[in-house]
Amino acid sequence: MLACWKCIFLILCTIFIQTMVVLSTNAPLPARKAHIAGISPRATLGLFDNPCGKKDNSKAWTQKLLAKREAVPHSAPYIVSIQRMTPDDGLVHYCAGTIIHENWILTAAHCLTSDETVENSIIVAGCHDLRGTEEGDCVQVRTIDHFVRHELYLGGINPYDIALIYTKRPLQFTEHVQPAHLPEQDVLPEGSGTLYGWGNISMTLVPNYPHRLQEADMPILDMELCERILAASGLQLHETNLCTGPLNGGVSICTADSGGPLMQPCCDGFEEGYTVIGIVSWGKMPCGQKNSPSVFVRVSAFTHWITDIITTVTQFE
Repeated sequence: MLACWKCIFLILCTIFIQTMVVLSTNAPLPARKAHIAGISPRATLGLFDNPCGKKDNSKAWTQKLLAKREAVPHSAPYIVSIQRMTPDDGLVHYCAGTIIHENWILTAAHCLTSDETVENSIIVAGCHDLRGTEEGDCVQVRTIDHFVRHELYLGGINPYDIALIYTKRPLQFTEHVQPAHLPEQDVLPEGSGTLYGWGNISMTLVPNYPHRLQEADMPILDMELCERILAASGLQLHETNLCTGPLNGGVSICTADSGGPLMQPCCDGFEEGYTVIGIVSWGKMPCGQKNSPSVFVRVSAFTHWITDIITTVTQFE
């Protein structure tokens, strides 16, 4: 009888131990602590999104990167880097723009909302590598002598996020510095476009800024579809916007792409050229998420506005 009770006791102990193992396996893991100075715990967690395949403890995790690629040097001679002077790091790229005239650069209005920043900024044309290596004499630097933001722009992610920069000293058009074409008024672009810029290529909250010009092919989305997707997040689209995918993630605009161009090849005749169809305006962070369209200003909604300013404003004091 005693032996029987011992057997029952051993069986109950075994069941209890097995149950505790199952419960501990399903218990929530403790949150990782931030061990990197100056980075929040949430940002640190971003470092662990993408495990490497190799069992190398020194490189056990890596950041996710957007599917952008380095552009062929000087293949986009119409793009400019807008850089501001900082006390600690010198000149720092923060926005981009598109050459459309020897004196005029097209960009986003939100790049020019701080007068102090604009006063300490320059335009760099003909540049591929922001570090300046092997650029030679192809780079042209100009000051921002005047700028015009669209009068209906209210700041933030609102529509009419378009502006023009005037540089009194004209750009010299060369192999590495060329203007882009403007689209016809109200033409709705179709197909896909190519994004150019030096913006963040990280898909986590830890940024990764390239110093060489990047490019990415982006499909143009149906506006009704884009409106429905953004409305689910409480975001609104305007008829003067343009949306791109892909919706499966991995490619998008990002920080410091602002003001830069979405381009399509054109034109009639034998001369090869490119039309600026979009200006980088806003998108979700972190960049490259699924169902997160990139939102541009549709340039064709403002072609008349642009040409009116260029033709009527001839000099500034």
